[in-house]
Amino acid sequence: MMGCIDQQSTQNSKQTLTIGYGKDTSVASPQMMDFMPEMMVLERLIEYRDGEVLPSLATSWDIQDNGKTIVFHLKKDIKFSDGSPFTAEDVKFTFDRLKALKYYHWTEVDRIKSVEVIDLHTIAFHYEDGKEGYIALTAFGEYHCSIMSPVSVEPKGNISGKIVNPIGTGPWKVDNYAKDQQTIFISNEYFQGETPKLDKIVVKVIPDAETRVLALRSGDVAMIVDYYHGGSSYTPRNLLEPLKSEGFNVIKNEMPMTTIINFNYKKEPWNDVRVRKAVNYATDKDEVSALFDNWVNPAKHGLYSEQGPYIKEAKVEAYPNDINKAKTLLKDAGYGELKADLILQGENPDEVKLGELIQAQLKKIGIQVKLSVLEGGAYSERRNKGDYDLRVNYIGGPERRGYTRTDGRFNPNASEFGYGAYDDPELTDLLEKAVSSFDGNERQEEFKQFYQLLYEKAGIVPLYYDAVFIVADKKVKGIKYISSEPCFSGLWIE
Repeated sequence: MMGCIDQQSTQNSKQTLTIGYGKDTSVASPQMMDFMPEMMVLERLIEYRDGEVLPSLATSWDIQDNGKTIVFHLKKDIKFSDGSPFTAEDVKFTFDRLKALKYYHWTEVDRIKSVEVIDLHTIAFHYEDGKEGYIALTAFGEYHCSIMSPVSVEPKGNISGKIVNPIGTGPWKVDNYAKDQQTIFISNEYFQGETPKLDKIVVKVIPDAETRVLALRSGDVAMIVDYYHGGSSYTPRNLLEPLKSEGFNVIKNEMPMTTIINFNYKKEPWNDVRVRKAVNYATDKDEVSALFDNWVNPAKHGLYSEQGPYIKEAKVEAYPNDINKAKTLLKDAGYGELKADLILQGENPDEVKLGELIQAQLKKIGIQVKLSVLEGGAYSERRNKGDYDLRVNYIGGPERRGYTRTDGRFNPNASEFGYGAYDDPELTDLLEKAVSSFDGNERQEEFKQFYQLLYEKAGIVPLYYDAVFIVADKKVKGIKYISSEPCFSGLWIE
């Protein structure tokens, strides 16, 4: 279980907290729920936190045949929120359903050959040849690998069924759901950890960021929470300082997610490492951070902040801002001036502001950037077709996705690669070894080489290390993050 209960008690146990959130929780869904209810209502076999795989619903596990089989030993006497016992059959149902739906979105279930129930509290996962590895173990901490009871879906127990009411073993359960309006959570009386201090949490769906802020200021909600994964549905960074000055508490949680410039790296001139290095030298990361009132940190340690896998050990620094060196590199590559089409997502005002700054910075070295501000469908179409020169993107995400997101963005053999960040045969070889080895020393060495080579290839331009935020009324106490996610169990209202 996630140890996220604040030990301080409250005099009033019958309290309701109303939260403004940018997305529907999707607790009734043909496939998967939003991350928020997955963390509140469900639990996982393991947690991945602080660079370690930790027990959760599984007390221990055995790695057999060099990872071709992983056997989990489950906790006993655990109950779902409807009072039914948790067993290995529920784990099998969860993963059989993921495979039936072909839901490979960071779950790594496409690696699994079969799931075998050994007894009520022991379950084995057998992997396809060549698909085994440490990354498969970390994936059991993925949001969408959270364990649910088979009665959560309709028809009940059908692995192709639609989620109608998620039944889990976590500290909360769903009391009421109105699609695109709100979800009400109440405490789970069967939860084995400490009981949440709040009696009820109401999550209101408020898609527009400025409207969420207005709801907080008016008292319609007592807290606004960024989308768990980051990258969308968040409080605009330039509103954080005003909210803080108004007396609201602003809680920041940095995670291994980095906003970058992506090159169309298989297209001239971006396939030339000298041009990519020139763009790296031209970007002023301190200026980027200042654009957002320094609420985000400049990307000066390479791919990720220190929460990324073995980033601290790799000690790879970012390219410094050096306009003269950037101009020299462009000249050596045979370019006096260049034109570049930078595609941006129009629904993200921070991204558009960032695009304008990139435009100004690259102009200093003779790259004339055209900003193409596009709405969702048009942006996706051009990105997928490769109809662009540059784009702003984020890589990484919550710590629990450190291995899967890195593999999915830099390994063309990964099922998630799609419109990846960058790939190169040498990088692919290093990365596949890094995410596969069960030996920590080997993983560290391979990751160090991967980060160093990515730097030398200048495959991307890391701009800033992103974060997620909670902004709350000062009467809301006990706010904290555990790893990359907010913990609501310890909250109370003063």
